[in-house]
Amino acid sequence: MNPRLAGALALLLPLLGLGAVWVQTELQSRQGTEWDVPVQGYDPRDILRGHYVQFQYDWPGPKPDNGRAWTTLCLEGTPPELVRAVPVYADDPDAPLASCPYRVGGEGRAAESLGGRLYAPKDAALAMQDKLADPRLQGMIRVRLRPDGHLTPLSMTFRPRATLPVRP
Repeated sequence: MNPRLAGALALLLPLLGLGAVWVQTELQSRQGTEWDVPVQGYDPRDILRGHYVQFQYDWPGPKPDNGRAWTTLCLEGTPPELVRAVPVYADDPDAPLASCPYRVGGEGRAAESLGGRLYAPKDAALAMQDKLADPRLQGMIRVRLRPDGHLTPLSMTFRPRATLPVRP
């Protein structure tokens, strides 16, 4: 074999492999259903990582029992309209996972269903911070839920709250 051809193939094969992995990752990131989830909390800046809004999901429905280990949230509703999120516990032998088409978490992903980050330009992040702090507004995050239970935050919008939150 020609040494130049062998050298070119040696350079080309890793690039083809890297391209294939990139295409697979890109296709996987576009799969799933989109949901609108209420959020609370904020942190608009991180000097080392750029600008983002950090939030906690405010899942509607029964709140997870902190004394038990839950692994998955089962979303109910018609995407993107979320009606409620029901926690599924690891110690529940009758867990309704077979009848749950939209699962968040699982396979060590339960922590990501608690909160996340939405990266945004500085001005947009600061505006979101102000709106999240306004008790008259409810932040809504549009997320993409992949079939493996991974959530990807896509965008944030705001709606008027039906009632003002009660402060203790």
